[in-house]
Amino acid sequence: MHTTKVEGLSVNDSGGDGSPLILIHAFPLCSRMWDKQVEHFGKMHRVITYDVRGLGYSTEIPSYQFTMEELVNDLIMIMDHLGIEKAHACGVSMGGYILQRAVLKNPGRFLSAVFSDTRAESDGNEALIARSNDIIKIKSGNLEEFFDGMLKKLITERSYENKELRTFIRTMMGWNKPEGVIGTLIAIATRTNSYYLLKEIEIPCHVIVGRNDVITPPVRSFFMKENLMNSDFTVLDDCGHLPNLERPEEFNADLERFLRTVKT
Repeated sequence: MHTTKVEGLSVNDSGGDGSPLILIHAFPLCSRMWDKQVEHFGKMHRVITYDVRGLGYSTEIPSYQFTMEELVNDLIMIMDHLGIEKAHACGVSMGGYILQRAVLKNPGRFLSAVFSDTRAESDGNEALIARSNDIIKIKSGNLEEFFDGMLKKLITERSYENKELRTFIRTMMGWNKPEGVIGTLIAIATRTNSYYLLKEIEIPCHVIVGRNDVITPPVRSFFMKENLMNSDFTVLDDCGHLPNLERPEEFNADLERFLRTVKT
């Protein structure tokens, strides 16, 4: 993987002649969550990963005050910089929020879209209050406590008992600065409601969700699938909010199966 900076954002490019596949990570992680997907799909695609603004190594930015719309614009900016006219794309959780809006805003730039453990609805009052409380907690110097609590929600109890996996996820969290985490929380809170707009997406789509996801229960993903014009749906057993990390082989096989159905 070749890593470069695009307007302060850290972008990784596997190169190659295959059709581009962009992978957009979850909050509060970074592009390293895609290591096993990069290894698998690099044999058949030009795989692009990047650290979302404010997270990971994407900290060379003018301000930590930004919105979801700016995160969406970042994705298109990266594609333009790399000379990618059209790409397949997959987003997990926050990555799915970014991808939904990007596809709606720039429909001609995507060959297909995969939404994993995400939802189309914007935050309601309860979720907004919870995000506000998280920001207050982090500002009070309790970032580590926030990360510890978040980790237990992201993966199943069984996955949590896997020390190697647990440590890897927690290490990724620890690379992030408080101001970047706060900025991203605010950006997530500014996302729009895409629920009734999904029917406008005409490209092939795929929805993946972990059966034991407590952050975005499978029913939310099923609602997305039902509103998308051209989509299929997979529930992966024995995993939570991060199926590409908890069940990488199954996730890779399912994603590969879908991508092989897409005519380019």
